[in-house]
Amino acid sequence: MSPITPAEKLAQSSTFTHMHPSATTESSAGDAGVGHSNHLYPPANDLDTSSANSNTPLDPVDLSYDTGHVTQPLKRLTSRLTIATSRHEPAPVSTEQLTALHDPKSLRALHDLGGFSRLISLLNTDTQNGLNDQDSNDAATRVRYYGANKLPTKRQRSFFRLCYEAMKDKVLILLSVAAVVSLALGLYETFGEGTMYDDEGEPLPKVDWVEGVAILVAVAIVVLVGAANDYQKERQFARLNAKKEDRELIVIRNGQQKLISIYDLLVGDIVNLQTGDVVPADSILFSGEVECDESALTGESHTIKKVPVLDAMEFYSKHLPTNEDLGSNNIKFQDPYLISGAKVLSGLGNATVTAVGVNSIHGRTIMSLNHESESTPLSIRLDNLAEGISKYGFLAALLLFFILFIRFCVNITGDRKFAHENSAEKGKKFLDILITAITIVVVAVPEGLPLAVTLALAFATTRMAQNGNLVRVLKSCETMGGATAICSDKTGTLTENKMRIVKGFLGLKSAGGEALEFDDTVNGHGPKSVEVIPGLWEDLKIFLTTNITLNSTAFDNPDYDADKEKAARAKPEQPSLLAHLFKKKKPNFTELGVISEPYLGNKTESALLILANDKFNLFSEKTLEQQRQERQKDIVQLIPFESSRKWAGLVVKIDNGFRLYVKGAAEIIFKNCGYEYDSHGELITLDRTLRDVTLSKIDEYANEALRAIALGHRDFEGISSWPPAEFVTENNREADPSLLVNVGAVSNDFSRPLVLDALVGIQDPLKDGVPKAVLQCKEAGVTVRMVTGDNLSTAKAISKGCNILTPDDLSNEYAFMEGPEFRKLSPAERTRIVPQLRVLARSSPEDKRILVDTLRKAGEVVAVTGDGTNDAPALKLADVGFSMGIAGTEVAREASDIILMTDDFTDIVQAIKWGRTVATSIKKFIQFQLTVNITACVLTFVSAVASSNNQSVLTAVQLLWVNLIMDTLAALALATDKPDDSFLKRKPAGRTAPLISTSMWKMILGQSATQLVVTFILHFAGHQLFFGGFDTDNHQDKQLDAMTFNAFVWLQFWKLFVTRKLDEADEVTTIRGRITRENLDFSQHLFRNWYFIAIATIIGAMQILIMFVGGASFSIARQTPGMWATAMLCGFISIPAGIIIRIIPNTWVEAIFPTRLFNEFIYYAGFNFMNRRKRAIHNGDPVEEDLEKSSSSSSSDGQPVTEKEKIAEAAQ
Repeated sequence: MSPITPAEKLAQSSTFTHMHPSATTESSAGDAGVGHSNHLYPPANDLDTSSANSNTPLDPVDLSYDTGHVTQPLKRLTSRLTIATSRHEPAPVSTEQLTALHDPKSLRALHDLGGFSRLISLLNTDTQNGLNDQDSNDAATRVRYYGANKLPTKRQRSFFRLCYEAMKDKVLILLSVAAVVSLALGLYETFGEGTMYDDEGEPLPKVDWVEGVAILVAVAIVVLVGAANDYQKERQFARLNAKKEDRELIVIRNGQQKLISIYDLLVGDIVNLQTGDVVPADSILFSGEVECDESALTGESHTIKKVPVLDAMEFYSKHLPTNEDLGSNNIKFQDPYLISGAKVLSGLGNATVTAVGVNSIHGRTIMSLNHESESTPLSIRLDNLAEGISKYGFLAALLLFFILFIRFCVNITGDRKFAHENSAEKGKKFLDILITAITIVVVAVPEGLPLAVTLALAFATTRMAQNGNLVRVLKSCETMGGATAICSDKTGTLTENKMRIVKGFLGLKSAGGEALEFDDTVNGHGPKSVEVIPGLWEDLKIFLTTNITLNSTAFDNPDYDADKEKAARAKPEQPSLLAHLFKKKKPNFTELGVISEPYLGNKTESALLILANDKFNLFSEKTLEQQRQERQKDIVQLIPFESSRKWAGLVVKIDNGFRLYVKGAAEIIFKNCGYEYDSHGELITLDRTLRDVTLSKIDEYANEALRAIALGHRDFEGISSWPPAEFVTENNREADPSLLVNVGAVSNDFSRPLVLDALVGIQDPLKDGVPKAVLQCKEAGVTVRMVTGDNLSTAKAISKGCNILTPDDLSNEYAFMEGPEFRKLSPAERTRIVPQLRVLARSSPEDKRILVDTLRKAGEVVAVTGDGTNDAPALKLADVGFSMGIAGTEVAREASDIILMTDDFTDIVQAIKWGRTVATSIKKFIQFQLTVNITACVLTFVSAVASSNNQSVLTAVQLLWVNLIMDTLAALALATDKPDDSFLKRKPAGRTAPLISTSMWKMILGQSATQLVVTFILHFAGHQLFFGGFDTDNHQDKQLDAMTFNAFVWLQFWKLFVTRKLDEADEVTTIRGRITRENLDFSQHLFRNWYFIAIATIIGAMQILIMFVGGASFSIARQTPGMWATAMLCGFISIPAGIIIRIIPNTWVEAIFPTRLFNEFIYYAGFNFMNRRKRAIHNGDPVEEDLEKSSSSSSSDGQPVTEKEKIAEAAQ
């Protein structure tokens, strides 16, 4: 079936011919109502138009709900809107009043406004003639008051903007300041001092400025890599998400049907809607009847029937006075409201537009997403680390400066060393002291840390893209690793958002035999449909497929492409190592939002057609439309579905008479059935036992929240014309449906002439792999909650099927709850109940937002998954938002951080694994980096104090190699580890877990102490060890210093291998239990990461090269074989030291570590006593913890304390 454009609809549809005002015949007063389903365009009424054409208020009679007519002015004089504009008066009806009609849907709001007739008058429109498109002033005024049907386009952030935002990172700011200071001092030493010479009389190179430049280069690399990654992801998302928004609509203007652009739609327009259309703006249906799919907007998978507004208001008025409204459980009010973005599944009708653009529900949802994202838990912890390093580095520098300054002051007095030097020399000595002190700060700064974070995230997101996940926000990858809760939408996320036949009962295998049935549910234990259906009796197959194809209003979706959907759901191919290295290949992503429904129309009928296609292979040779055309001549009567009788029927001509096919609610059809076939084609009479079997199946389906549908038939043999006389009522040429299928009587009161062909259970089924993925999340310590707009019974059934609700949860009253009830709870009650909550049913977008907010304030790191527009606010508020690439709406994708391109929920488990891999890689690097920094700082400090020239054993260039080049390479090595399944057996870090754990501190301090002991022995006892205590010349001193440097580097080299293990045995408290390969084998899984092997080889090779050819640039003197052997052996000490440290249980360290003394040192050394809140926490005074009141809290400087600051304090 080829696509039909709006123009073709307008030209071809017979509907438009008989509905056109000029073709409308005069109707009786009872038929002339706008709300009457038989007339979309009622004729003009003989009304006095004086009040309509005046500026006086409408007569109170206009407020009545007259179902016979709608007040309509016959002449269009100057509109009230124009008059209001010229006088600068407000609009006759405000956007707030119009918004109240739809959000939430409210018949009461329309009643308070004066009814639909009053609304039409206030909008100065006409349900028959529409707007006057010749009046440009009127159109401009409507746009001014109610807006245009356009949404502001989101401006993509430029590359330079992304660079600027990346530079706001505190660690990068600290690095930049240190770089500038180091560069300034280096330039002074280069240009402000004379040339110095070595022992051979060769001039020493002036390279003191190199470190400052190198740090700036490192900062530039981090900023550029991070910004480029974000820029690429944003452009890729924009390219994938791009689609043509402009389309044409059919509206009524000047009494004629016209095609206009969706952008030209105005409030007050009369828009025509047909099957397959997407509702272009919030509107109210006033004629016709349609069924809409609002699942993307409300989360409800069932179709919503829309009725004319006057019918709905008449029903509402009969229940006045009442506080109930649409959505009430007590009164089932009729719904006339059409929501922008909903899909019309069946029917046609006309509606009045009440809100467009940013004022529509769709528009307001998109606009609500425009707020800045908060800092991630990792970035908060890294900021705290940067602040701590800057504080303690400054203290160390200050202490070193005072020590050297005091010694300098002593040396310039009396006959001391510097007493006889001139003022310029003394000034230079003082400046050298200052430079040495500042060097401590530069050494303390972790230059490689930001690069390690960026590289780990970039590597992980690239690998995740190969798994079919598009990471839009780089930091969200790591955040997912610490997630403690997942709030998942049901429809389209856990389930397919496609009604499917999941269970079927097809009679008996033989008379008195076992049931012939199938079970296609995800956790089903019975035979599958592909096993059962091929063995059916051939005639039964014909009965079923004829009933499904002809007794249906659903039709082929012209936009559906099976190949495109298959490609969209396929995982990208994993390239080989050689292909990955040498072949440039773009990500195998198709466009987002691929059409995945092969049929349009009623969801139940579409599900039956899919069964016929997939299991009966019905449309392999001829399409649905072709088969219907061939059988059209045999159809003698169609009986459309009506909600009052709950079934649809079809009568076809057969060789010896006629056959009635029926399809509908199981309880209605089955009580009319007295027979069924077995698999051999034998007709079996349904006795009490067999009837009980079928009734038990109907009850079973109901208990599992399945929609039970029965299909049957009846043959009328030996008659030549239809209908039989006994089924005809007076003045009717067709059979009376109520006589063909008895709906109202008790089943014992009539015969049962129908043959039951099949009983099927329809459900929006769980996606493959969801139950297993939920169990994996639970094993990983992540709580999964279902949040859905569906009713509680359906939500419980689905949640049990996917392991969200366990048998133990069923006895807990707080494990499942409905949205309205949850919304009424106080914040304290919600905080108490939420840890137990697993299912939130009948929830609104606001309920989901409240749930996410409550969890985050309780310290949880929350991920939200969703596919619909209604999920967008929660997706944006969450720490990590996941949307669906195929079924997800544009709004949901725009609000999310990560897009599951193949709509596979199991990819969330992969995201957790990769997130934890990133977090682990970063922690490994921090452990490695801080060991280097602590050792280098202490070594620099002690050697400078011990030196008579105030010089450190490590020169600036050597520190550059250790602190920057080597750390950068180490960052790359540690950032490229692949995820391991063992990560899913650990508990998540959450929001308040410290960045540096006990095992990390144990390794950092233990390795630092080991390295300091080794380097101090080599530095201070080297003369004794290698030269027997004799006096040494300058060359020999340089040899010893170079050996110390060499040993220091090899200590870091082997420490890099030790760092591959982090916290594998944290929970083991015995020495015997910690002696395992998992805990002590530093080479485990080594050959899974060839990057690490290559980088370790490069580091070792470059160090050897430096020691041989570094010369004056690196202050290297050629080493003797003994010195080489000493350095290499001393460097390898990191391995046994690491083994010993990892064997010691963490509990032992925590028991002997002076925690209280250490906390006091941190409190005073970190200047925390200057912060009022931290002072209160330290002193045990009460502190306001409610984050909702953060705006009223103040910090020590009088500024408001933000949520980020409170969380940071909690993390510390």
